[in-house]
Amino acid sequence: MSSSDMTALKHAAIGAAVSLVTFFLPFSPVIGGGVAGYLHGPDRTEGAKVGGLSGLLAAVPGAVIATLIASVFVIVGPGQRSGLLVAFALFLVLLLVGALYGGALGAVGGLVGALLNEEFDGPNSTPARAGDPTTLRDDRSESDDEPRSELTEFDDAIGEPNRS
Repeated sequence: MSSSDMTALKHAAIGAAVSLVTFFLPFSPVIGGGVAGYLHGPDRTEGAKVGGLSGLLAAVPGAVIATLIASVFVIVGPGQRSGLLVAFALFLVLLLVGALYGGALGAVGGLVGALLNEEFDGPNSTPARAGDPTTLRDDRSESDDEPRSELTEFDDAIGEPNRS
C-alpha cells in the first residue's frame, strides 16, 4: 500500500470511529464521512471515496453489535445449529443493509467534508494571530514604539467632531 492509501485508510478509520460514537444520531454516517472527507483534503471525488469507506468500516462493528443485541431476542428451534445459522444470517443481512446505508451516507458526508476543507483551507491552516512574529507587516517602520498617526476610514480623530 502506498502512503496515500494509508492516509486515506487512516482518515476513513477516524470517520468510522466518529460514526460509531454518534450512532444514536440520525444519519451518523454523514457526520463520520464528513470528518473523513474534511481530513482527507479538498478533492471532492477523493473526499466522497474516503467518506464512503468510512461508512463501510463503521458498518462492520455496527452489524456485530446489532447482531449480538438482536440474537438475544431471537427465538430458535430446539437445535443449537439453527441458532448459529439464524445469528449468521442476521449478521449478513445487517451487514449488507449497514454497508449500503453507511456507504451511501458516508460518501455524501465525505463530499460535504471535502467542500468544507476547500472552503476553510483545510485542517492544518491556522488563522494569523495578533502579535504573532510569523505574520510581520511589510510596512513596518524601523521603530514600532511610536503609534501610527494615520487614521483609517473607520476611525475618528480623538477630540475632533465627526464632519461627515
